[in-house]
Amino acid sequence: MTSPTPEQDRIAQLEAKVAELSTRDGGLSGRLTKLLKLMPWLMASHFLIGAPALLISLGVAYATFVQAEATRKMQQADAWPFLSYGTSNVNEKGERVISLVLSNNGVGPALLGPIEIRYQGKPVRNPVDLLRKCCGPDGIRGLSMSTSPSSDIVAPPRESINFMQIAETPANKALWSRFEKERWKLQVRSCYCSIFDECWVINGAQSRPQAVKQCPTDWVRFRER
Repeated sequence: MTSPTPEQDRIAQLEAKVAELSTRDGGLSGRLTKLLKLMPWLMASHFLIGAPALLISLGVAYATFVQAEATRKMQQADAWPFLSYGTSNVNEKGERVISLVLSNNGVGPALLGPIEIRYQGKPVRNPVDLLRKCCGPDGIRGLSMSTSPSSDIVAPPRESINFMQIAETPANKALWSRFEKERWKLQVRSCYCSIFDECWVINGAQSRPQAVKQCPTDWVRFRER
């Protein structure tokens, strides 16, 4: 009978140790069984410990979001423009002057975009074009009027822009009288934006601004000259 080799001796020793461990304290399988039974309780305990921290983190994140949103709205409200169109036939001195006016009644600057004026449904391109279409060519030669830019400028809060003014004179009295009546038939719309790139369109006097993503590009712009 041959003697065992060194490799066989080592294998036999390992088998003996495994057998000893399997019989000690209920055996390895018993330990594993106990550990598996305790696993759900261990997981539940970890969850109970971590749940309050998770809830606190979510609450802090939500409060931060709400505060940031409130701050953003307050900043926008502090810079909110409110544009309106109007017309008058007497200036602050009591003189007979017809004015077409854009007024910023808001608390922030208004970045004025395009303005379009229509008479009898058709756009007019400038003051002379307007007067010719509404009131005839008589009296336009030598007519004195004042104009101001009404687009691509900034209208400060609580200020007005008289973008077209015609003072009554003996030479233009007939034309002035016709325009004084026809000015109510003008369809005026304008677009403006805030410093936060929020834009609105107004259509006519006392109209409520309508929010738009950006100012229209297909209007026939009214030019001052």
